[in-house]
Amino acid sequence: MKRLLGLFVLLACVISSQAQEEKKFYLWNTSCVHLKLNSDYKMKFSSKIHYLPEEHFRDMTYLDFALSRKMNDWFSLGLAFRGAQTRKETGDVMEYRPQFVTGLQLPKSKIKCKTTNRLEYRTFSEGDAYARYYHNIFVRFPGQGAWPKPYLGEELFTKLSSDGMHLARIYGGLEMLKLDYLRIDMYYVWQQTKRNSDWQGADAVGINLHFFI
Repeated sequence: MKRLLGLFVLLACVISSQAQEEKKFYLWNTSCVHLKLNSDYKMKFSSKIHYLPEEHFRDMTYLDFALSRKMNDWFSLGLAFRGAQTRKETGDVMEYRPQFVTGLQLPKSKIKCKTTNRLEYRTFSEGDAYARYYHNIFVRFPGQGAWPKPYLGEELFTKLSSDGMHLARIYGGLEMLKLDYLRIDMYYVWQQTKRNSDWQGADAVGINLHFFI
């Protein structure tokens, strides 16, 4: 495990050193606590940090709370709220984001496929508020023995206005460890962001820590 963590950090440094000047490179970290209330209801608390290692500061910090209900083996409904702090040249911008979430997954399959759809309304301490639609698909593949389990995913963010889709991400990752109370994921993200009709690329390497209660 220590060797894998060392290789992961080395990969992050190589990507960072080779990245073009205009293309940002991020380190992402998510810590998430899953609380099972009963057979149908779950709560989730999480925090996420986007860090720019070349500029030595946090670019963005999220805090999330979610409550979901399992409707059947493949469908769930939920309500969530996110607070975020984003660093800008003029100062930090705060965001408050209520969300309505639906989840679908393939039941009883060796290949775990899950998709999430989310409607959210974003309000800011600076700038105009707007509604947005979020969609993702993540596919987790079975592993071989003690080897890490691979997964792939995509995320699409679409403003419900004339701007349309403005953010897209593709994930490639490994489930490094899975226990009854802990899961550790490591991943790479290829990101495209639309700014003033132009698409700008970025790379990110991240670690997700999931704790189950």
